[in-house]
Amino acid sequence: MPVTTAPVSADPPKRRAPRAAPLRTEDRGSAAASLAPRFVLSTLTLAGADFLSEPTMAPGRNIRRRPREPAWAVTLAQGCAVAATLPKHCRLSLPIDYPEAIPDDLILRLTQVLSQTDVSIERLDLEFGESSLAADTNTLCYSLAALRDAGVGLILSGLGTGTTSLTLLRDRVLAGLLTGIKLDRHLLLRDPAHIEAGHVLTRTIVQLGSDFGLVTRAEGIDSQETLAFLREIGCQEGRGSLLGKPQPAPQFISSHFQSGSSRARS
Repeated sequence: MPVTTAPVSADPPKRRAPRAAPLRTEDRGSAAASLAPRFVLSTLTLAGADFLSEPTMAPGRNIRRRPREPAWAVTLAQGCAVAATLPKHCRLSLPIDYPEAIPDDLILRLTQVLSQTDVSIERLDLEFGESSLAADTNTLCYSLAALRDAGVGLILSGLGTGTTSLTLLRDRVLAGLLTGIKLDRHLLLRDPAHIEAGHVLTRTIVQLGSDFGLVTRAEGIDSQETLAFLREIGCQEGRGSLLGKPQPAPQFISSHFQSGSSRARS
């Protein structure tokens, strides 16, 4: 009996080019996100929320794994996904934790995430450390100006620790590249040996921010004394355990936006 064989193609099968992985709105293996309520200190009404993410590791595993995305990109994706679930008047502040200058692809990634989550860009604040804002380059200035013009809040965070440069603060403000400053929680620790110096420094920073027309924020409001002091010196917004603890987004929404739960605290 004759044996027939399937015709063999002269050309080898073509391999499909791998597609670029889309930005993910969550990364279960790298972070567990929560929201900390941020209040207007003069009235104790809710102003918005600060996005917090903490690294997590599976029990019994101590193996360092190469991250698929830089931490700031994961924060950006997760934060925008969370912002999409919040009421439109609630501004979400995202920490862009990057040890060097602002990443070149920050705006590109932000645009991609916003298109995926359908979040209005003006509902976001981005927090940068001094190292991210220190580079005096055209790329940095153009990026900050583009974000500002789009309605993004630009916050210099961590003031009161490290070696913050007042010249840097002045230059970024005069160029219109900052909209707010955020005091580090360590500045408000009630260390008896340094409490007076801490109060003087805090008062000076808040006054400086006010004179520059910036929003002034503080974290670490854990006592009535700290709250009273910040109110006295005119700090505008803040968060801390006294005002409300961090919660996952569903619980945050339930606590502050349902059944009249966003009432002012006293």
